[in-house]
Amino acid sequence: MYNNSREFKEKTSFKCSYEDYMKCSFPKCDNKSCPHREAFRRLPLSTGGLGLCPNLSKQICDAL
Repeated sequence: MYNNSREFKEKTSFKCSYEDYMKCSFPKCDNKSCPHREAFRRLPLSTGGLGLCPNLSKQICDAL
């Protein structure tokens, strides 16, 4: 797991921000029964995911 946004940008090719990534990071998710947990589709659209994580707000998903 990444400790900060700088490390996140240096070690990944994701286009989303560290903050958006952390919103849909499954180790921090309390919903153990979520069908999007541990799936790439949970990530924001800008990263190549489908933006299906319920923790991503509609406003963020629309902006991507």
